[in-house]
Amino acid sequence: MDNTRYIYPTAINPPRQVPATSSALKMGGLGMIVGAAGSAAANIRRLNNGDIERGQALKNVVRDSVGAGAATAAATAVVGALRLGGLFNVAGLLTVATATKYLYDTAFEPQTAPMVAVPEPAVKKAPAFKKAAKPASKAKPTEKTKTAEKKED
Repeated sequence: MDNTRYIYPTAINPPRQVPATSSALKMGGLGMIVGAAGSAAANIRRLNNGDIERGQALKNVVRDSVGAGAATAAATAVVGALRLGGLFNVAGLLTVATATKYLYDTAFEPQTAPMVAVPEPAVKKAPAFKKAAKPASKAKPTEKTKTAEKKED
């Protein structure tokens, strides 16, 4: 009887490992789908409000979906290579995916035109106000005001 068709796991034969690149690519594809859905939802709202045009919305969706896919694939590959388990697996995925997406967004964010400094027109200063002199009173000075004036001198 030939038993070569049946492979029984033994202590000598370790379990077959799935390459990290295969699972990373599959997870990257899933990340692209999720990233495209989230970006499309946000860009549809901006498109309906008139903030952006169709071409710009499409560029945003493609850029965000590729970024999400790359971040998911990188996180899956790194965590798979480190063989983390449990909460460390989740924490590693979140950390690496966030860092990758941050770097991707920094590298591929739309560049705005630099603002040119325009000199402000010179503004003439208003002349300083002088303290107005006391208006002369038409009434005859009384004795109280006369004594008050003498005390001030």
